[in-house]
Amino acid sequence: MQIEKRKSLNIILNSTAFYLLSYLVVFLIFQFTTIIASKIFDIPTTLFYNKIGYNVIPEAWTFDAVKVIYSSGNIMLFLISISFLVILIKAMEFNGLLRLFFLWGFIHAISMLFGSFIIGAFNFEGFGIVLSYLYLADTAKMLLLFSGLLLLIGIGMAMVKAFLFSANSYFNFLSPKMRPTFRRDQFILPFVVSTLFLLIIKYPLSLYETLMLFIPFFILMPLYWGIGRFPVFYFEETEKSIQISTRLMIVTLVVYTLYRVVFGIGINFG
Repeated sequence: MQIEKRKSLNIILNSTAFYLLSYLVVFLIFQFTTIIASKIFDIPTTLFYNKIGYNVIPEAWTFDAVKVIYSSGNIMLFLISISFLVILIKAMEFNGLLRLFFLWGFIHAISMLFGSFIIGAFNFEGFGIVLSYLYLADTAKMLLLFSGLLLLIGIGMAMVKAFLFSANSYFNFLSPKMRPTFRRDQFILPFVVSTLFLLIIKYPLSLYETLMLFIPFFILMPLYWGIGRFPVFYFEETEKSIQISTRLMIVTLVVYTLYRVVFGIGINFG
């Protein structure tokens, strides 16, 4: 059974919308957590669409402030990823498009978490500032980078079945012949389209934030070699249709418009 082009387009659009919505939710939670941590040290901030502006002179930063502020977001990302993973495990056997929000949300949270170590090891931004304060040797940074990449790929390998099971929102079964097309429609193209969209709407971005947008690819990589080891997946026998969620498209468009306009001006905290 081949997936029709019209159905493929519907899957791509739905998945792309959920990718963008979940990214924005995880990203804003991360940003607000960092801002709350900044308030502990009475550091005033301004939240923009592409960064947090710290309204303080460099001399005002202490090592404790750096550790807490730039680590707090990572702790929240860890909690988000665990929470979303639990929801995915509980809901894996059920259909429904909403589950895709938590699937992409887990990918974003874990990508931002490990990406901060991987990219921060060689970039003086984000969590890299903490690593710089620790005066890590280049060898330790290389180990951190490669360990982070291997862990991301390992997580992706462990999640292949959950990725494939998201097909039960659209199909009664998923055969090996259908999987390459489903992989493209549900994951690869939404990742590519969403990344390009985020690069445009968040322009200008620092090198650190730009590279962070590409980190999810390492979790998706195992889909290129791990989908053939499973037998045919059979889901519910009830009739299913593959339609574009108009409400989802509208919500995504409105949310990103507000995000760009409101945070383009900037919101001051403290």
